[in-house]
Amino acid sequence: MKNLDGTELDPLTLLVRESAQNSWDARAGDRPVDYRVELRTLGPGEAPVWRNLFAADAPQLRHLKLRASLARPALRILTVTDTGTRGLGGPTRADVAVPGQSDFASFVRKTGSSSKISGRGGTYGFGKAVFHLLSASHTVVVHTRCRLNDRLETRLIGWAVHESYTVEGDDGTKTFTGRHFWGKVRHGYVEPLVGEEADEVAGSLGLTALPHGETGTSVTILDPVFGERDDAEAMRWIVDAMVWNLWPKMLPEGGDAPMRFSASHEGRTVPVPRPSEVRHLRPFVWAYDDMNRLVEHKSMGRVLGRLGMRKFISPQGTPPRVAQEAGIGERLHHTCLMRPVDLVVRYLEGPPFFEESGGYAAVFRADAGMDRIFAAAEPASHDAWLVDKLSGEDHRLAKHALRKINDAMKEASGPAPVSNEAGEGVSLAGMSRLMAGLMAGTAGEGAEAVFATGTTSTGSPAGAGRGFAGAAGAGGVPGPRGGTTGPSGRRRVLYDGVPEHDVVDGEAVLVQRFTLPDAGPCVAHGHPAVALGDGRGIEVEPPIGASIPTVLGWRAGDGPMTAGTSLYADGGDGTVWSLIVRPAPDTMTELTITVEAGGEGR
Repeated sequence: MKNLDGTELDPLTLLVRESAQNSWDARAGDRPVDYRVELRTLGPGEAPVWRNLFAADAPQLRHLKLRASLARPALRILTVTDTGTRGLGGPTRADVAVPGQSDFASFVRKTGSSSKISGRGGTYGFGKAVFHLLSASHTVVVHTRCRLNDRLETRLIGWAVHESYTVEGDDGTKTFTGRHFWGKVRHGYVEPLVGEEADEVAGSLGLTALPHGETGTSVTILDPVFGERDDAEAMRWIVDAMVWNLWPKMLPEGGDAPMRFSASHEGRTVPVPRPSEVRHLRPFVWAYDDMNRLVEHKSMGRVLGRLGMRKFISPQGTPPRVAQEAGIGERLHHTCLMRPVDLVVRYLEGPPFFEESGGYAAVFRADAGMDRIFAAAEPASHDAWLVDKLSGEDHRLAKHALRKINDAMKEASGPAPVSNEAGEGVSLAGMSRLMAGLMAGTAGEGAEAVFATGTTSTGSPAGAGRGFAGAAGAGGVPGPRGGTTGPSGRRRVLYDGVPEHDVVDGEAVLVQRFTLPDAGPCVAHGHPAVALGDGRGIEVEPPIGASIPTVLGWRAGDGPMTAGTSLYADGGDGTVWSLIVRPAPDTMTELTITVEAGGEGR
C-alpha cells in the first residue's frame, strides 16, 4: 500500500492516529470519548443490501472497483466509531456556510481540505483520505448523529474518492471528478438520508448502532485491504497503534481516562492493554508521571514545555512492529513528543545509554503557549516537528526546545547510577550489571566498614562485607581521615559512596571508590562474591561451570587501571582508589575489601 504525503507511517497506523485525533477534537463536553474499531464479515441478510444499494448506477469497473468488491462471496467491513462526540453537524452542502458548523461538509464534501486549529490534533483532509485508501474500492459509509439547534438528527451517506476520468458518449465527452456519492438526490444534489430512514438503512447494512439519544459518528470502510497481513494481524496492529500513539489519553488507567478504547474481530473482543502493561512503553508512562522539569528559553522569557525523564534496566524482547515503525528498538533511548492535546507526535531518538542493559525514556509536552508554533511545524500526518518550516521567533523557540530535549537525552545517556523499576521480564544479566552495587551496600556517603588485618576468606559471611556497615563501630577508636584502629589491631578503609557502574575498555563494570587507612605501606585485596537472595549471605562454592565476579584491577583517581587482584600502596596521602570488578551474569554481586599492613609481594 502506498504512503500518503510522503509519510513513512503504515496506513493502519495513520487510520488510528487520524481518526482518534479527529474524535478527540469532536468531543462533546467533559465526558470521556469512546473510540472503537470493529472488523467483521457481513451476514447473509446484510451483504445483499450493500449490493442492491451501491451497485446501481455504479461507475464501470475500470473507473472504480466497487463492483469487484461487492461481488466477493464474503464481504467484510471495518468500522471506526466514536461516541461522546458531537457528530458531523452543520450544513450538508459545501456551498452553504454556517460559522463554526462545518464538520459534515469538511469531512464529506471537501476533498483535500486541511485546516489546523490551535488545541486540535487532527485535520479532516488527511484523515478521510486514509479511510478511502484502506478500501479496495475507495468506498466508505458515514453514519452520524448530531445536534441541530434543540433536536438530534441522524445522517447516513456513502461516497468514494478515486481518480478522475473521461467518458466518450453520444452527447460528447464528459469528465468526472472521481467522487461518487450514494444517498438521496434532492434538486440534483446527493444529500444524506436523515432521521429514521438513516437509522433503518444503517441497521440493514449491519453498521454499528449509535447509542440511543447520543451523538457520535461511525465511518465504515467497505472491503478493507491490509497488504500482506491477514485480518487477525491487522487487528493486532490496530490495537498496538492505539496503545503506542494514543496512550496519554488512556491515563489515568481506569474509568477516569479521557478516552476509552476497544476493538473487536468477528464479534470477539481484541484486548487493548493498559500502557503500563506494555514492557517497552511502561518507562514512558513513568516519565509522563515525572514531567516536572520546566523547559524555557530564558532570554526570550518563554516557557516551551515540560519534560519528564526516567532511567531503567531495558526490558527484554522485541517491541511490537508498530513501535519499531515509530523508531523504538530493543534498547530505549527516546523522548516522546506531544502537544498540549496529549497525543503522540513522534518518538525522538537520542544517543544510546552507555551500558547496553540500561536505557532512558522521556516525555516532552509542549506548553499551551507553544501549541500554535508546533502545530505549524507538523506535516499533514502530524508525525514530526519540522522546525525548519518555521521562521523568525517561532523558529528560534521551536529549535531551542528541541535542543534542550537533545541535551537532556545526551546527559541521560552517560554513566550514572540506575535503579530498576521495570518489574517482570527484566534480564537477570542486566540486573547483575546494573544493580550489583545496590545489593553490595546499603550505607550512605562516607560510611565505614570493619575489615580484619589478616587475610579474609572470600567465603566469609556477608556481615564482614560492604553490606553490613552496622558493625563499623565495634569499640573502634577514630583515626586520621575517618579510619580507625580498633580492638585486635583491626584497620578500616573509608568508602567513597556506594558502588557505581561504568565502562572500562568497552566492558560494563562495577566500581567501588575508597580511601586507604593512614598507616603507611599496605596491601588491599578485592573479594567480589555472588550474593544469595533473602539476605542469606554469599555464595561459598559456585556451581560447576558457573561464572563468578572477577577483580579486573585498581585505579588511582581518574588514572589508568592497573590489573591485579591486590593493590600495593601507601595509605594516608588522601588518594581515592577504585576497585574495578566484572560482575557475573545473572547474579547480584557483593563486594568486600580487606587491607593489611606492609608491602610484601610488590
